[in-house]
Amino acid sequence: MALALKSFYNYLCTLEKTSQNTTFHFVIDALSSSKYKTLLTCNAPIYLDTLRNFWKHAQIEVEDKKPWAIPSNIGGILITVTPQTISEVFEINDLTGKKSFPKKEYQTDLIERGYEEEMKKKILCKKGVFHLP
Repeated sequence: MALALKSFYNYLCTLEKTSQNTTFHFVIDALSSSKYKTLLTCNAPIYLDTLRNFWKHAQIEVEDKKPWAIPSNIGGILITVTPQTISEVFEINDLTGKKSFPKKEYQTDLIERGYEEEMKKKILCKKGVFHLP
């Protein structure tokens, strides 16, 4: 029996500039040079049975009253998902980076990229916890 792909989760970002998407070339440039390029362009197919098995056997490990890791057993193989593994696999490398960004910093950056809306929050903060389905 063939494994069924979870098609909704298997879309791949190509970050390719064409004559049909010229209005988005600045976004493609920004994403191509961002730390999230690997995350957006990696071909990591999600299979329905594997996904179901992962969540069926998943446990939540808590540290200081916050979710820290999600270990699960899939076909006899222990898989543990942590912020560290996500950062390493997708080459984000942001675990030692800044945790918060004052409005002055992020508003200037977004305006330079063409975002013209007024920023309402004084500080943006990175969250180091999982958001579970």
